[in-house]
Amino acid sequence: MKSFKNHLGVIIPLVALLVGIQFILLADRVVGEYEAVMNKDYSIIIVSQNELNATDIRPLVYTFESLEPLSSKPVLERLAKDISSKNIAVLQNALPKFYSLKLNAFPSTQYMQKIKDRISKISGVSRVETFSKTHDKIYKILQLVKNISAIFSALIGLIGLMLISKQMRIWLYEHKERIEIMTLLGAPSWLKSGALYKTALFDSFIATVLVAVFYIILPDLQPVKEVATDLNINLPSIDLFYEGGVLLGVSLAISFLAIYLVTRKATAI
Repeated sequence: MKSFKNHLGVIIPLVALLVGIQFILLADRVVGEYEAVMNKDYSIIIVSQNELNATDIRPLVYTFESLEPLSSKPVLERLAKDISSKNIAVLQNALPKFYSLKLNAFPSTQYMQKIKDRISKISGVSRVETFSKTHDKIYKILQLVKNISAIFSALIGLIGLMLISKQMRIWLYEHKERIEIMTLLGAPSWLKSGALYKTALFDSFIATVLVAVFYIILPDLQPVKEVATDLNINLPSIDLFYEGGVLLGVSLAISFLAIYLVTRKATAI
């Protein structure tokens, strides 16, 4: 029973830590997918007196995807009811050319301004519309989500490390006599802490499995599905190979760091 409590003392903070880390990974993937969706609907409008083609824009925009001309025919058709065909022809020749610039990545505010400045210098270009107000609002919201998730995980990680260190100190106190005997016999530090490292390895594996199972089930929960549908986002399942490996690696790193700090302090005393 005592051994079970000792394991829980390590597993619970590890689970809390890994839940926070996986939340960051999940939030990053969701934000990335949302950026991709937003990027499909986002385009920069270029107004020019001269004809433009991809070779004019590509060297200036490293995220260039496509440049498509926008037809003025729908506008002219609406005006045709009130304007003579002769005036329509004159207007058609006088109208500038409109282009839609597509990017292969959702741009930051700073990069969007650079794009605007570079294209504006092209001969004949009279206007570059980036829809900056709408874009900036969306971009700042996405960055805010990323920053909040990072801060949240960092706080949980700090608390988790403190709780694990406390549990390791309790373990050292319980085995103080055995460790002192091993120290007198000249046993190396890794041997004296061998049981701790075995415990950390076992508990890290269990914590990783629990968190992985939780995030496998999470997208299928009805309340989560409803929220995701309302926000028009796709909540992906955990990537067991990559994200599972990251969680196990972080769990082991935190546990081993806690053991190292505790044993080092105990040895110094």
